[in-house]
Amino acid sequence: MRRFSEIKLNVFQLNILLNEEEKAAYDHIVQEGTYCVHCKEMCEEGVDVKENFLNEMNDILIKGKCKKCNGRVSRFIEYGEFDEFREKALRFRKSIGAE
Repeated sequence: MRRFSEIKLNVFQLNILLNEEEKAAYDHIVQEGTYCVHCKEMCEEGVDVKENFLNEMNDILIKGKCKKCNGRVSRFIEYGEFDEFREKALRFRKSIGAE
């Protein structure tokens, strides 16, 4: 599998890449599906998202802070394994000249 460079995504770009189902999964992960190594539990109050990236495997990487303790957290969403998302990601990379 070919690896690409990591791309920082703004909110608009993230919304272009994700369909409604993927957005719902993203929201779930941000609200209650991310583990905080500082609290030693799931982020009960959610994650304050600071940055999103399309990584080299066409997965989404979320970086932020636990809303309970302000500890840094990150979480991958493995969308790159799905053909439809991978094709959208490749078109996106081509459109911004980052293929």
